[in-house]
Amino acid sequence: MRIAVGTLRRAKLEAVRRALAALEPRGWPGEAVEVVPVAVPSGVSDMPLDEAEGVAGARNRARAALEAAGADLALGLEGGVVRVDGDPPVVLLRNWAAAWDGFRLAVGSGPGIELPRELAEAVLGGEELGDAIDRWAGGRDIRSGRGTFGVLTDDLVDRADAFAAAILTALAPWYR
Repeated sequence: MRIAVGTLRRAKLEAVRRALAALEPRGWPGEAVEVVPVAVPSGVSDMPLDEAEGVAGARNRARAALEAAGADLALGLEGGVVRVDGDPPVVLLRNWAAAWDGFRLAVGSGPGIELPRELAEAVLGGEELGDAIDRWAGGRDIRSGRGTFGVLTDDLVDRADAFAAAILTALAPWYR
């Protein structure tokens, strides 16, 4: 089985590996898997600022990846934030995954984590989270490895873990 993944990012590809490893004891997909990473556009802003935009980005990537790779199944992965009104508002970092086989489209999401005020304000002000977390944590290209999830959870949940949960929930119609 060929599974196209609409990204070249290391942490997202690691998430696919982890999700597939979790499904292996269940016998899914029951055949050898070739993961084919492809660079495809999300069709949404670089930093989705609500759930609808995050889901749209994941769906767009899945559809484009399937078409680009001629695979049996495709995954689209998108990260973004969700603002929950309140006093003060809560800004959650979330991840979404979409799975598409040309006939069936399913979406799942991973855990959410509240961004500290400084990061939330930066993102809502238009700054890319990857740049903001690098500055805030004093790192470089954090998004390609442990990600903001890793920084904020002291690596108990890293970026790949969060995306793996989204992938597993998106793939549920195929393996359950």
